[in-house]
Amino acid sequence: MWTRILLAVLLALSAWSAYAAPRPFPPGARNGWMTAGPDFTQVVINGQSLRLAPGAQIKGRQNTIVMPTSCTNQACAVKYTVDQQGMIDRVWILTDEEIRATQ
Repeated sequence: MWTRILLAVLLALSAWSAYAAPRPFPPGARNGWMTAGPDFTQVVINGQSLRLAPGAQIKGRQNTIVMPTSCTNQACAVKYTVDQQGMIDRVWILTDEEIRATQ
């Protein structure tokens, strides 16, 4: 019984520390406002329709992979990277704390 309690406490502590850690963004990540594009292969960032690279990842506020349509009804503050062909390859939807840190 004590091992189960200890295991539960350790799991809770490790989950909390992972949640509290800031997400590392690559040095070349750009800031923008994203909405869903006209189809699932595109997003609109800062008013410009951009194509998603094959295998592109969009990470939500909880750092889980989300679909491009997650920003359908409103613009989401994001950081993003562009590959060598000019396609969007990684997008992070920012939390309120991350938005404040980038201003």
